[in-house]
Amino acid sequence: MPVRPPPPPPPAPSPRSAVGGPLVRSFRLLTPSLARSACGHLPTNRRHEMRRLVRLPCRVRRMSDWRLMGDRSLDLSPQGMLLLSDERAEEGLDLVVSFQATELPIWFDTCARVTRVIEGRRPGDAGRAIGMHFETLPAVQRLILRGFLRRMPDVPPQRELPIDLAMPFVDYARQIAVA
Repeated sequence: MPVRPPPPPPPAPSPRSAVGGPLVRSFRLLTPSLARSACGHLPTNRRHEMRRLVRLPCRVRRMSDWRLMGDRSLDLSPQGMLLLSDERAEEGLDLVVSFQATELPIWFDTCARVTRVIEGRRPGDAGRAIGMHFETLPAVQRLILRGFLRRMPDVPPQRELPIDLAMPFVDYARQIAVA
């Protein structure tokens, strides 16, 4: 029985065609990552998605007795909605939400849970509102909603940054006077 010679080793990839070759590495060094450009300190994002300023008609009903809780949204994200409402609600209340947000005739129907109740007493509040988290919105509809909301303006922050995220005040005049 004849002995077969071992197969030849595969050819080595050329530096130009290799993924992660010298050219790719040099581009990677020229383009800093977000963490490196922020000097290694990035503030933590406490929200999963950015809320967008979208005022649209909707129908939000209480799941237990089908009572209408509100019909106008103040802001929207793929994770939830802030609803203008005069009804009393407590955290953890289950709701049914229906709205149409895109130019396409797509209705977004989902179950939601109340996560925040705004009494409307702060300056800048539009009134009593209910913050809710979408529980059963399908991933495809969430993706469509995210693409639609990308074109909308962000919700302006109403509160100051927490102390650990705020930029420290530096008195440059005092530093120059000391030097």
